[in-house]
Amino acid sequence: MIRFVGFLVLLTLFMGAVPASAQLSANLGALEGDNARGYLSPLPNALSSTMNSAVFRTGDVPKMKPRLTVGVELMGALFGDKDRTYTPVIPGYANTVAAPTVVGSTESVALPGPGGFVLYHPGGLDIGEFLIAVPQVTVGSVFGTQAVGRWISVDLGDSDLGKLELLGLGAQHSISQYFPRLPVALALGVFYQTLKIGDGLLDTKSTHVDVTGSRKFSFLQPYAAVGFDSFKMSARYDYTAGESDETISVDFDRKTNAHLTIGVLADLPVVKFHAELNAAATTGAAVGLALGF
Repeated sequence: MIRFVGFLVLLTLFMGAVPASAQLSANLGALEGDNARGYLSPLPNALSSTMNSAVFRTGDVPKMKPRLTVGVELMGALFGDKDRTYTPVIPGYANTVAAPTVVGSTESVALPGPGGFVLYHPGGLDIGEFLIAVPQVTVGSVFGTQAVGRWISVDLGDSDLGKLELLGLGAQHSISQYFPRLPVALALGVFYQTLKIGDGLLDTKSTHVDVTGSRKFSFLQPYAAVGFDSFKMSARYDYTAGESDETISVDFDRKTNAHLTIGVLADLPVVKFHAELNAAATTGAAVGLALGF
């Protein structure tokens, strides 16, 4: 078990190399609030869908039974063509231009202005998907309730991600224990998470609630879930204008989205493997591997 957990940590460190924090901070430093919001606009949906995936993989929560699994969840969401550009708003400029978002082209875009002045919009990081791997633990179950937690804190240096810290805590409670004649196992789950990237650069908070249903067929256990996600993101960065610097905070409106999941769990005596598809703020997928009982 200890070797397995060590392997999961190494895998998480390897897969955790998502958008470069140092480059992102530099790009944002050339943008004011509204345009920074447009530049970062693809991230809330992708982060919401990704973070709120692969939390609950079964509706079968025993009333009283020891349960402990330790594993890793690999979650991801794709960015579409519409996510790659936005239209900046510049007071006094009659022209418009399609500028890269954070996931768009790395090439900056020039916008001619009054008196021959040219304003350059920073390029993006040329990202096709958001992908993250996170260790996850499930402990239970007592009175039909089990606890779920995930956590990672990794400092990959300024040249890569900078610092990424994710913490998630929640629980799942059996509905089936009150209705023993149900043809499927049902459980209600609630999960809260925070994700921070860089030194205060991005700060997110998310709540996921769902009802998961599953049914066992030998060692295979198909499952589906219906729920919703509530997601809030803010950004804080240094803005440079001429010779002056200031710190700008940009808050995004809270978003609430339906979250639908369909997947299958291979529940072997020691090894647990699952794969799922998610339709939430955006479409995504997740796979997970765990050891336990």
